[in-house]
Amino acid sequence: MVVESPSARERRLARELRGLRASIPLHGKDVAERLGWSPSKVSRIETARIGISSDDLDRLLALYAVPDAHATFLRRLAPSARHKGWWDAYADTLSAGYANLIRLEAGSRALRCYGALVPHALLQSPDFVRQVILSTWETPSPVEVDRRVQVCRRRQDVLDAGEPDGPLQLHAVLDESVLRRTAVAPGRDGGAAIMRGQLEWLADAAGRPNVTFQVLPFAAGLPPVTAGSFSVLESRATGAPDVVYLENKTRVFYLDSEAEVHRYGRAFELLSSMALDPEQSLDLVRRTGAAL
Repeated sequence: MVVESPSARERRLARELRGLRASIPLHGKDVAERLGWSPSKVSRIETARIGISSDDLDRLLALYAVPDAHATFLRRLAPSARHKGWWDAYADTLSAGYANLIRLEAGSRALRCYGALVPHALLQSPDFVRQVILSTWETPSPVEVDRRVQVCRRRQDVLDAGEPDGPLQLHAVLDESVLRRTAVAPGRDGGAAIMRGQLEWLADAAGRPNVTFQVLPFAAGLPPVTAGSFSVLESRATGAPDVVYLENKTRVFYLDSEAEVHRYGRAFELLSSMALDPEQSLDLVRRTGAAL
């Protein structure tokens, strides 16, 4: 069974609570005894294996004598403080991990991403999204395909968000192969038309003031990242850690340790420095589309 990753906020809250307990210091069994909990409950909260209710959080904050300002910050990290979003209407379609990813994007200030095989979902045209969904060994039903395309389009709204938060700042680097790999399997019609539409979609996205788009050309040589696509999210929440996420067909993997996030951030900087500048990248996209 696949266990979905907790959100970055939940992991941050778990670390904070663990640190507060250790600073007193108290053992987990001591906390459990004072609050009438089992030691395993304390452990599961501190490892983000379970969420924590607002009442239980208040009891911990009182036990640890946490100052008001810091207590307010910790309450904002709790799952109970999470606002519902449009994605909750698609609960029957989305896995918990995918819904959490959309929630993280919606709460982020910036996203840096490298696409090794396909453009990031925020940069995919509706027709291209449909083909990505269909390129699987288990073909979804037409109804499910339509709903997943709708979800992706709604997910892209973060690039148009208005005040007070403003739109997501997106910096994307795509491998040149992404511009040339058709989304339609050999023998099926429409591949060239869908790819032309996708390249036009990329060109339009590149014209947004909050989007920086670059292409890593074949001539740049082997990139410093051989493990494939990745994304780095920078949270809007003060003090919240950056998060790296890796997507595959069945789940989303999150990395939020300082060392791992730093390594991926450095890899992105190297990829960006090797890539064509935005103007050259846009020219390559347009020339590639015109040749189809």
